[in-house]
Amino acid sequence: MIIDTVVSIAIKNSMAQYDMKKIYIFNFKDIPKLFNNVDIKYIENNKINLRIKCPICGEYHCYEYKINSLIEGTMMIGGCEKIGLPIIFLGKSEKVEGKVNKYKEINKKIYAMF
Repeated sequence: MIIDTVVSIAIKNSMAQYDMKKIYIFNFKDIPKLFNNVDIKYIENNKINLRIKCPICGEYHCYEYKINSLIEGTMMIGGCEKIGLPIIFLGKSEKVEGKVNKYKEINKKIYAMF
């Protein structure tokens, strides 16, 4: 059985757009190099703990994800605790890209209304 160890991570930036990158599960420690508003607090016991500065409210939010769930294909979504809008998508590339594209379409429709 071949295990796909590549996942995508999309994080909302200060322009309300999602920056998306692909990363190997074994290179999670490099996430802060890819996104300047993300810190990794720890990777242990098959879990990753991310600390993200929210572009919506300006505060830091912490999220803990099981690495096994990512390998199994689960997509993780983390949102702003004050407003409830998603600021991070983490999971299989197809699922993350689908969510990001859906939000792009919704934003285009909203901007078109103005």
